[in-house]
Amino acid sequence: MNERPEIPENITHIEYFTRLLKDRVNNCPIPKISGLNAILQFEIIDNGNGVWNIVVENGFVKEVTNKVLGEPTCTFILGSDTFLSILRREITPQKAFFKRKVDIKGNILLALKMNILVNYL
Repeated sequence: MNERPEIPENITHIEYFTRLLKDRVNNCPIPKISGLNAILQFEIIDNGNGVWNIVVENGFVKEVTNKVLGEPTCTFILGSDTFLSILRREITPQKAFFKRKVDIKGNILLALKMNILVNYL
């Protein structure tokens, strides 16, 4: 197993999606959620906004892309600062949701499990 890359302090959400996410998740020492097959979509609404799709198969990230891949399992709509704050463990996904910093569409049950899944990110 390769070493899991650290999150640089000055990284942008675009750099995180394109350079780090796949390796960080796939090299995470936490056992994978083997039954997790989903397309997780992050819609960043500010600061170089964009839509990012993460294809997860058997708990492993197979692809990270800003291309349309079909219907996402769940979509998280949030600002880049909130996204990076969640990654840095400055705020939990639940707190961000209840403070209305994150909107969720699609499979709400999977979205609520993001507190567990964020440990992989």
